[in-house]
Amino acid sequence: MARKINLNSDMGESFGRYKLGNDEALMPLLTAANVACGYHAADPATMRSSLRLAKQHGVGVGAHISYPDLVGFGRRDMILSREEVADITVHQIGALWGFCQAEDVPLEHVKGHGYLGVKSWADEVTLGGIIDGMLSVDPNLILLTTSPFAVEQCQKAGIPYVAEGYVDLDFTPDGKVMIEKEKQARDPATMADRAVEMFEKQQTRAVDGSWIDMPTQSICIHGDGPNAPEIAAALRERFEAEGIEIVGLRELWDGEPGTAQAAE
Repeated sequence: MARKINLNSDMGESFGRYKLGNDEALMPLLTAANVACGYHAADPATMRSSLRLAKQHGVGVGAHISYPDLVGFGRRDMILSREEVADITVHQIGALWGFCQAEDVPLEHVKGHGYLGVKSWADEVTLGGIIDGMLSVDPNLILLTTSPFAVEQCQKAGIPYVAEGYVDLDFTPDGKVMIEKEKQARDPATMADRAVEMFEKQQTRAVDGSWIDMPTQSICIHGDGPNAPEIAAALRERFEAEGIEIVGLRELWDGEPGTAQAAE
């Protein structure tokens, strides 16, 4: 079986006159873009321009859904019922889908941002709401997620999924992500080493050096990092040197629940 990996990033996070991230430099290095839908970042013009940029470079597009927390950039917790999570999921998918139709760009996937995403890694109510919302809109949408729990729940629900790993975030020994209030620059070579290690072992190191399980078919590079394009370039170069093919999310999913291609 061919060794394949996907490279994704959180994109389109500017708002009005405020610019966040270097999407123009980062987009050509990716195979999937998670586009903000207005709840944590982005305005209509930013959403449209993000889709145009992704289309120009042949990058797959997904809805990057969040709690309704524009001021906190979606990085604060909210207590929502499963039905409420499903509703905000549908709302944000619908917002991006409209622009996808306008720009003739297919919508491939969904990914949770910030605290909504992190909470869905271990909380059945939150993850269930996201899955319910996705299934009600389009059962062929892929959920880009992480953690053994999330993978198991996707398999039970029969929803397409691809498991992602994070190279530019740190984790506690019990597998909890350490969310940064402001993204810090990371050494590109170190990130490339970490990405290959994560792909080969399907694990990553916690801050104390211990190993934690992290199913990884896609690598996330956060677009708001000050040197995100440099990190993405280093990962591409390293994966190509290792003979690992960089592909779109659809190439990692064969259409049958629970059978997304695992790394060898």
